[in-house]
Amino acid sequence: MKEFLKRYFEPQFIRFVLVAMLNTAFGLFINYVFLFIFEHLLRFSHAYIVSNFIATIVSILFNFKTYGILVFKNKDNALLFRFLAVTTFTYLVNIGGIALLEHLGSHNNYLNLTIMAVPVGLLNYVLNSVFVYKKKARFLNINRKSARKSPEKDPEEKQ
Repeated sequence: MKEFLKRYFEPQFIRFVLVAMLNTAFGLFINYVFLFIFEHLLRFSHAYIVSNFIATIVSILFNFKTYGILVFKNKDNALLFRFLAVTTFTYLVNIGGIALLEHLGSHNNYLNLTIMAVPVGLLNYVLNSVFVYKKKARFLNINRKSARKSPEKDPEEKQ
């Protein structure tokens, strides 16, 4: 149990979860607003594509700063292009997942957006950890061996 808690409740992971919730709420709010506009007011077919695209653009700088500063402790604006590449990829995964859900019979775009937020958010964390900020994706144990400080065990673990 102690190893589970150490692995899944490290400060970086906790910060990721909290910032991801903030970013997701912000992104979903923007997405819902534009989905309503394009679906109900302008009557676009596949309105989720346009609304998701606009929400992604509006959210990018907000997410870049919150993930960079609060999760990965990095203020380097030069990483924006890598962040954009990851965001573009996860956007395409999100649209593909929503289209798949729609193909499988779920025609509620609000529900589909919400369902896709979880796997896309986790994918976003892993890709940002590995490719943008070059940090360990700790909760997945990626690069975990290099993160160990010494082979000594914690005195409490010896019991």
